[in-house]
Amino acid sequence: MNESNSYRPDVTVIGGGVIGCWAAHYLNQRGCTVTIVERDSIGSGASTGNCGYVCPSHVMPLCQPGAVLHSLPQLLSRKGALSIPLRLDPVLWRWLYRFFWNCTSSHQTHAAAARHDLLKLSMDAYRDFLRHSPIECQWQDAGLMTVHRGQRSFDAFEQVADHLQSEYGIRPDRYDSSQLAEFEPGLIEGLAGGWHFSGDSHLNPSQLMSGLKEKLVQSGVTIRESTEVRCLDVERGRLRAIETSQGRIRSDVFVLATGAESPFFAKPLGCQIPIVPGKGYSMTYQIDASQTEHGPEQSPPPRTPIIFEDSHVAVTPLGDQFRVGSTMQLAGYDRRLDADRIKMIRDDAQTYLRYRLPNTPISTWTGWRPMVHDDLPCIGRSPRVDNTYVASGNGMIGLSTGTGTGKLIAELICGETTSIDAAPFSLKRFSRES
Repeated sequence: MNESNSYRPDVTVIGGGVIGCWAAHYLNQRGCTVTIVERDSIGSGASTGNCGYVCPSHVMPLCQPGAVLHSLPQLLSRKGALSIPLRLDPVLWRWLYRFFWNCTSSHQTHAAAARHDLLKLSMDAYRDFLRHSPIECQWQDAGLMTVHRGQRSFDAFEQVADHLQSEYGIRPDRYDSSQLAEFEPGLIEGLAGGWHFSGDSHLNPSQLMSGLKEKLVQSGVTIRESTEVRCLDVERGRLRAIETSQGRIRSDVFVLATGAESPFFAKPLGCQIPIVPGKGYSMTYQIDASQTEHGPEQSPPPRTPIIFEDSHVAVTPLGDQFRVGSTMQLAGYDRRLDADRIKMIRDDAQTYLRYRLPNTPISTWTGWRPMVHDDLPCIGRSPRVDNTYVASGNGMIGLSTGTGTGKLIAELICGETTSIDAAPFSLKRFSRES
């Protein structure tokens, strides 16, 4: 890190999600004067409704050889975890075309290496932060289990496990059917097996965002909630100010951390931000104390975060609550809750669990994951507006890579040597797509 560079600008971060807040933290840590501008409230978007995984194991990108063919049965089924409602949407079809062309071995190798670096940096940064600035967020080092119902799927994962071990030093532990039942008694019997990633962790996203907001305020970061950005005033290659619902805000440097809505700002910045919203759902249940004792008709929920690989439903224990989440709908900017899909996710999770999920959750959420067609985040300076940086497009690893993304942005703005190679995340990679 180049500590000799003393440039410490005033920075306005647009977006108060997990990425924007971590960017604000690392900028403030370096002596920058930081303001966060958030349309709603801190963490009100995808940052709090997710399943809370901090998962260095999620190295492999979605775009890989065979991904399209493998996904077709789901796309053709209304009940598939991945669905694309048919409609005339040129932006989406252009995105899908580029996703298809990224499903190559060479891109998979490139993207996985970059994701691995960012995920590892982020896990180290999380641990460092919590060691020096502890906040109550229910952090647990329980790992992450992927569970397979079918034997063929379970055995096939061995090849993935071997690849993760040889290339990235990530080795999940294999549990066959009987070992899985012993390891996680909250699951039904008869499942083929599971793979446990002991290096993964999880936390309560709402508690993290609440605690992080408090730390930011204590450290002098200004937070302006209920402030909508309406216009970017760009002149001669610089963003002079932003027009908001609460007035005009000037700053030396701006960071765009607006998640799935980042493309709305691409035109005034003169760059491409090829993100589409990937709609996801989660339901949070209160754990029924009457089921916490083992017995013929009783069982506690799983103690370990689990992804059911056959249906891509995920579950997370959160203290006295239990979260179930799933699906990737490329349905555009649609916030409507689909009651049928919510029931489908709950019912699918129930087929794996001995624990009886309540019929009604205490909260239901839907939100947009910011998906880039090459499954790499956008982290870096706008190519044509030199005082504006983009930190977005973290897809399904937003929480996992929040700290690393924020740290990289702070290093780039302050002219430091970056902790990892930032080139794979640069917006310049999209210039040839024009």
